[in-house]
Amino acid sequence: MSTLSATNRSRQKVLGYPVDVVDEERALAVVEAAWENHKPLHIVTLNAEMVVAAQQDGELDRIIRRAHLIIPDGAGVVWAVRLSGQQIQRLPGIELAAAALGRAAAENRKVALIGGRQEVLEKLIYCLGERFPGINIVAWHNGYFQSDEAEEIVDEIAHTEPDLLLIALGVPKQEYFIDKWAHRFPSSVMIGVGGSFDVWAGEVKRAPKVMRDLHLEWLYRLVVEPWRWRRIGSALPNFGFQVLHDRLKNKGNTPEAGNASDKPDDTQK
Repeated sequence: MSTLSATNRSRQKVLGYPVDVVDEERALAVVEAAWENHKPLHIVTLNAEMVVAAQQDGELDRIIRRAHLIIPDGAGVVWAVRLSGQQIQRLPGIELAAAALGRAAAENRKVALIGGRQEVLEKLIYCLGERFPGINIVAWHNGYFQSDEAEEIVDEIAHTEPDLLLIALGVPKQEYFIDKWAHRFPSSVMIGVGGSFDVWAGEVKRAPKVMRDLHLEWLYRLVVEPWRWRRIGSALPNFGFQVLHDRLKNKGNTPEAGNASDKPDDTQK
């Protein structure tokens, strides 16, 4: 059984959306397996906001469900899985992507970057070189391009045959981009990394570690980026209500008495 297949056996559901129970080490093993077998790998970093958005966006819904690896990026997703009695740890996409960059640098694998402002991207390339000595960045392009320019940009980057392709266009634009152009990168690991370029380039600070450990990074982002309130401020309560409703409904359908043979066998899931 392949590493990816084994991972999918540990897949749980959050409001019907799949999420893989993986830590950074196991996720990197999936990345390595894709590289070694020259297979494409699309990684989705799932959070509560993305789930709510996908419920209203059929295209995003399809893209998430078809992804090869779906990691528990958001605190809400972790909370929802834990409510069902499963053990899971948060795996922020920015940290997995950084770990993949480190692994790529160590193995001299080719890296390509798409997204961000041009000045940030130029600074990012320097910062990544400092952070990951020997990193082989073979192609890059900022995220400010028109839809009719995308094919030419993809042609240029695909020609370099990157092993790792990071796309920082924001959700859901980066997911749309990966879905549309994945066929041009048949042996690339592709990750949508949102605002990670700004963080790595030193333009934006992440939440303090204590807030990250307490799963409050979302709150920090709302405080320092108040423009997010309009979107996240409605998505999070919506997500939480749905999870609690779903949990209560499922709990009511679960036998609480009777023989052991009458109870669901978790090992068969």
